[in-house]
Amino acid sequence: MGEKAMKKTLIVSLAALALVLAGCGNQAENQTQATSSDKVSTSQKKQAQTKKASSTSSSSSVSSQSSSETGSSQAQSRATSSSAPDYSGQVQISATQNLQRLGQFNYLLKYNLGKEIVLPNNPGYNDESKKLNVWYEGDGNNYSIHYSQAASGQDFNANSLRDVTDYAVFTKKTYGSASEAQAEINYQTTAMTQGLPKVNLGYGIIGTIDSGAGQKYLHWNEGRWSLGVHAVAVNGEDPVPTARKVVELLEQYYLPAPDNYGSGSFSVASSSGQQAPTLKWQAGNSVYSLEAKDLTVLVRMASTVK
Repeated sequence: MGEKAMKKTLIVSLAALALVLAGCGNQAENQTQATSSDKVSTSQKKQAQTKKASSTSSSSSVSSQSSSETGSSQAQSRATSSSAPDYSGQVQISATQNLQRLGQFNYLLKYNLGKEIVLPNNPGYNDESKKLNVWYEGDGNNYSIHYSQAASGQDFNANSLRDVTDYAVFTKKTYGSASEAQAEINYQTTAMTQGLPKVNLGYGIIGTIDSGAGQKYLHWNEGRWSLGVHAVAVNGEDPVPTARKVVELLEQYYLPAPDNYGSGSFSVASSSGQQAPTLKWQAGNSVYSLEAKDLTVLVRMASTVK
């Protein structure tokens, strides 16, 4: 082969080699770019998955917390709605006028003893400087309600009220039968006092006086009520003025109507150690009793019992 031919062959071979190397370089570069691209794509996917997982976890946590709070709120709401107020202890009374105070007291008494119970609806006096206070004991069948006065109004059922003097007490006592309840009423008929000296008490009412052993008992009947005044004769007491005052009060105020019998026991004001003026009446198996230190207060209160 000539020298020119050899040179030409060498040039062609070098050119071919250059093409091969260039092709290999391009392929390697493409592979590197592809690998890099895959890495970026995978990284983005992982970030996206991480964000999604984080978002899902956060959403689940918020949902769980919200559900927990809702459940707690519902439970608290149920607990609040199912719990009834307790009025058996001391309860603040907001009213300042005695008639309104009594209304609030009676609401609490009916809540504790039963809405069907009967109660006085007037305190019996008008002096607003003496604030009405009330406490009670017992249940719906047998209870005792204590009324007192003070310069300042006290809470319902305040413990301190048990140590003060009551001006009136209203009670209910239930027996096994109506006949047992009736036996507790000290009722006297007009036939039982026939032949005794008579006295005019006014308003067409005639009473009789039974005297003996230094005592005097003045008795009369009005409707289903048997009423009497006791006086200590040896102390110079006269039952007539007290009896006439009762008769006059009963012209202004009407006593509750007993099922069968009711009785009123009174004493002359100057007597010491005497029972406070008292009214008792039967209602079915029960006997109601109201006593008060003042005669007018007693009749006024009794006339509003319902």
